[in-house]
Amino acid sequence: MSKLYKLVVTGTFNAGKTTFVKTVTEIEPVNTDKASHNPAEKKVKGATTVALDYGRVKISQGSAVHLFGTPSQDRFDFMRDILAQDMHGFIFLVDSTDRRSLEQATTLLAAFKKHKNVPFLLAANKADRQGLSSEEIRQALKLPAKQPVVSCVATDKASARAVVERLVALIEGG
Repeated sequence: MSKLYKLVVTGTFNAGKTTFVKTVTEIEPVNTDKASHNPAEKKVKGATTVALDYGRVKISQGSAVHLFGTPSQDRFDFMRDILAQDMHGFIFLVDSTDRRSLEQATTLLAAFKKHKNVPFLLAANKADRQGLSSEEIRQALKLPAKQPVVSCVATDKASARAVVERLVALIEGG
């Protein structure tokens, strides 16, 4: 039996949310990146998501996943609230190479978990580079041992797809 899942991809600035959605989608992605006006952000990358990213991927037995990527800046927090409505679960991306971003990640994760009691995966992105281990990230974010933390590379389709499939399995009770 085919099912539709709504998953939200969220996380800190420059964690790889847009890249994740673009990589895993099987359709032309919707992207709302605009030039960044924040000088600190401009040094890292020239554009930032201002509304959402959207993609879709088919998984086993004809089921489909609709992926909605959120903006990370606080001024767009209302978009996170809108996108979180009726979600089945969420992927929380962190940049495993940027220890400083984990403080913001702690705050953002706490805010996002208030939306609904749904399963989520913490995905430690940029696992192809030197960075923090999944366990170091779990400890920094004070996550319980039972909370899944997976390594991923948002630019690698198989890696991103594995994260999506793992979250769907959690949603289905596996």
